Amino acid sequence: MAYLIVLEDGIEASRVELFGPVTVGRMRDACDLVSRDATVSRRHCRIEPTPEGWRVTDLNSRNGTLVGHDQVTEHILREGDQVILGSTTLLFSEQPMPRQRPQHPAEALELARSAAASTEQRDPHGLWPRPLPRPWDEPPILGSGLSDTGMPND
Repeated sequence: MAYLIVLEDGIEASRVELFGPVTVGRMRDACDLVSRDATVSRRHCRIEPTPEGWRVTDLNSRNGTLVGHDQVTEHILREGDQVILGSTTLLFSEQPMPRQRPQHPAEALELARSAAASTEQRDPHGLWPRPLPRPWDEPPILGSGLSDTGMPND
């Protein structure tokens, strides 16, 4: 099944597998793929399967739909096509969507390291979210040698 990689300001926001027709825009009630980009129309474009392949159709959007650098009303998508809607880019792939969870631990470690590197590049200060506070009102573990106050039993 084909899929889209959604890029917002050049950063991957999500991946969407295409099972059937998809309407893209800002209006939650009318669209299958919703964008927060103010330059995207409420109902901007539609991506649907045809016998020739996946077709993108502009839905009379204000800023138009581009494939690469060309404004289109309809276009049959090919592997690697970039559909540009305002400052949002949809990268099209005809390949099956890659699995989300690696099967081999070494592959998982490599993905984690590359994700950490890309996070450090996006945040020049290297700030990370603070850990959640530990709940201190948990009952003590029985047999731990600690009293109700958390102090050692004498």
